[in-house]
Amino acid sequence: MTTFRMNHLHVICEDLEGMIRFWTLGVGASFKSYRTFGDADGAVLKLDTLQINLRVPKAIEKGIEKNKVSLGYDHLGFEVDDLDSACSHLAEFGCRIDTGPTELSDRKIVFLKGPEDIILELMQLI
Repeated sequence: MTTFRMNHLHVICEDLEGMIRFWTLGVGASFKSYRTFGDADGAVLKLDTLQINLRVPKAIEKGIEKNKVSLGYDHLGFEVDDLDSACSHLAEFGCRIDTGPTELSDRKIVFLKGPEDIILELMQLI
């Protein structure tokens, strides 16, 4: 059987420096390097074992309208130790609560809209 391991997340963004700031100072990723992806400027970050590739749109993608709703990707989920503290911290980086907080039997969750409308789920196990 083939083994699958998470390698990277690739995010296309309009404001590269703003997105670097969000992922490093907001979420705690470490900045590794600037690089290009084809003809698009970008950066490589690391969060735990996950590599996060950020890039601006490539020349052929300029003018394409950003997805408002799509089938497929929905959100990124993060486990946190303190949900309220995490929400307050991420608010400093432009995140706002979209849904919740909701308490389930084994966790509290909240969905946030982040920079450029990325959706994040924060969960605190209880």
